[in-house]
This record gives sequence, structure tokens and C-alpha cells, in this order.
Amino acid sequence: MSFKISNIVDYNQFIALDIGTSKIKVLICSIEWAELKILGSAIMRQSKKNIIDGEIANLYGVSETIKKAISKAWENLDEIPNDMVISLGSTLTFSDIIRMNYIRENPEELITMDEIDHIVKKVEHTSLDRVKGKIRERTGIIESEMKLVTTSLISITVDGKKLGNPIGFTGKNIRLGIINIFVPVSYVSMIQNIGRWLSKNVISLIPSIVTLPKLLEEKNENFDFNACIDFGSSKTTIVIENKGEILGGNTLNFGFGLLEETFKQKAPNLGYLDIEHHITHIEETYEEYKEIFDIFLGILFDALFVAMTDITSQLFLKNIFISGGGFSPFLQKKLEEYLKTKNIGNSIHVEPVVINIENISPHDTGSFTQVLALAKATEEMLLLKKDPIARILRYIIYRYE
Repeated sequence: MSFKISNIVDYNQFIALDIGTSKIKVLICSIEWAELKILGSAIMRQSKKNIIDGEIANLYGVSETIKKAISKAWENLDEIPNDMVISLGSTLTFSDIIRMNYIRENPEELITMDEIDHIVKKVEHTSLDRVKGKIRERTGIIESEMKLVTTSLISITVDGKKLGNPIGFTGKNIRLGIINIFVPVSYVSMIQNIGRWLSKNVISLIPSIVTLPKLLEEKNENFDFNACIDFGSSKTTIVIENKGEILGGNTLNFGFGLLEETFKQKAPNLGYLDIEHHITHIEETYEEYKEIFDIFLGILFDALFVAMTDITSQLFLKNIFISGGGFSPFLQKKLEEYLKTKNIGNSIHVEPVVINIENISPHDTGSFTQVLALAKATEEMLLLKKDPIARILRYIIYRYE
């Protein structure tokens, strides 16, 4: 099985899956009249033995948990889809953004899709070489066989004019912004094995850096200088975009699980359920355990600041949109206080990503953010597949071979 867009047939239903450290999230989705519909949903707790340091450690255990979650989401439906998309949020994900100029030999000829594809193809080997340098810096691994899982166009400019669709235009100088995302080949093989055990067709791995901005597209702030931050248990994902263009993303290899570990070190008399209660009700218990919370929040916010400034040195944010199971109004308030000490924006507006999902309680929507973003990206992928000219406009030009 290979992951490529030609694997996708014309179908109307699919399973969106997010494999989290503490929870598995599943949405059963349908495309009806070019709109995304959620038919079923489920959250299933993950055994701590299945995930170690944020990465899958027990394929059988993870697969069984996914199977239970799909069964729960499916219980009121007549038929379960066979095709599945999976959110790629691993800290072993490496991205590279290349901006390149291409001088056309015949500027009077109309720009074609084949021409754009040809330009994009030329940068893939250069991108892989640059990513290998990042691997050495981040992991200390000198050689690791990597697989390109997503090539996405994030901007197109023709003779200085920014375009959404260059097909049919003429011009001499084409400037493209391209994001390439790589993961280790071993990770892709692991996902393939999960698909086999579930007897499902895994059609795509779609990275969080590509999916999270999908949640902003219907907002008025979509073309501002924005950051999306998703707070998970073992990972924190940051994506920066400006004027609707992704500037880059980072994944921190820790989340609110670090707060649990901090409690265990600083308050060893507390049991697991007590710690979980204090973290869940952080606003109520903050004053009693202020030292512990402040240690964690200091580490988290400093790491976020470094991650954001690593994406772009010209960071001047207008909005930050927060999502994930770790979100709370208290976290939002503390982040706002922290940002006032940093010169990365003027009165930065911080707010949660508000999503409305049919048949899902508002209490659970924060946990479904990642998987909903995945579903919306897949919706677009399916619609664009039926419109080959539109396919180059947005996210998903897959080159898995």
C-alpha cells in the first residue's frame, strides 16, 4: 500500500483518526452536497503502555484501542467506511519551506498545471537535504531514511502579483512558496501496519501543520498574522501563518503530561486521581499549588516563544488561536499575561478555536479540534480531486512515490 492521491476513489464517507497520547479521537464523516457532515464520534482513553515519550510503543495495543473507538462511533450507523485518514502530529515530523523563482522561457504562453507540477518537483531533493540537517540538530541521528508525505503550495506569485490560481495567466517570473513534510520511513510502515490490523485503507497521513490552519479559514482574521497552538498531553503544536500563507510549524515534545510529572515530583503524596483533578480544575486549585503550576507554565510558554521565533524572526502576531484538550480559560489568561512581556505583537488577541460539531457536547469539542481539522482538510482534498485545476491552489499535492 502506498499513500498517494490516486488511491482516493470517488467516495463520500471516511474515518478521521487522531492518535493521541492519552486519547484516541475518531470522527466518521460524510461529504454531502460538497459539505462535511459528522455522522459519528468517539473518544477512547489510551493505555500509558501504548505510548512512550509521545510515540507509539505498542502497535497491537494502539490498534485495539482504535478499533474500540471506531466501534463506539459507529454504533448508531448502518455501515462503517473502509477508508481512513490519520493526523500526523509526531515530533519526528520535519518540515521545510522553500521559496523559489522560476523564469519562464515563453512568458506569453498560458501557465499550465503540468508546468507548476514540474517546478514543484525540482525542489524535493534540495528540501530533503536540508531536512537531514534538521534531523541531526534535533535528534542527534546522523542518517535516517525519510519519506516525503506532503508537498503543499502555500503561495504563488506571477510577476510580483500574488495569485490564488495561476492557471490561464501569462508571465515571466513565477515565485512559489512550497512546504515539504517528511517523516521516517519506519513511521510510515508502522501506520501501514495499523491499517492492516484494522482492515482499513489508510489513504493519507496529513500533518497537523497543514490541518490546523483549516480551522481559521472561515474567520475574518484568516489573513492576519496568526499563530495556532494546540495543547495536547505529550505534544504542543505551533503553526504560524500570515496573510493566509503558512510560514512554518513546530511540535514541542511535551504537553500537559509534563504538568502531571511535575506534580509527582513536587507533591509525591498526591495520587493519580488527585493530580488529574487539580489539572482539570486548574483555576480552582491554582493558588494552593501555585509553585507547581508556575514551574510548568514557565517552561511551556518559554518553549512556545522559542518555537515561534524559530519559525520566523520577523514575528509580530495579531491573533493566537488555542485548541486541544489542554485548553482552559485559565491557560488563555496566563498566556495573555506572558505575551505582554514579549515584543512579538501589539495587544495580541488570544482566543480559543470555537468549533460546533453536531452531536458532540461543547465540553468535548476542544479534544476533537485536531481530528476536525483533519476532516476539513480531507474534505478539501476530495473536492479538489474532482477539480484538477483547483487542485494546485491549496493544500494537498501528494508525492508519496
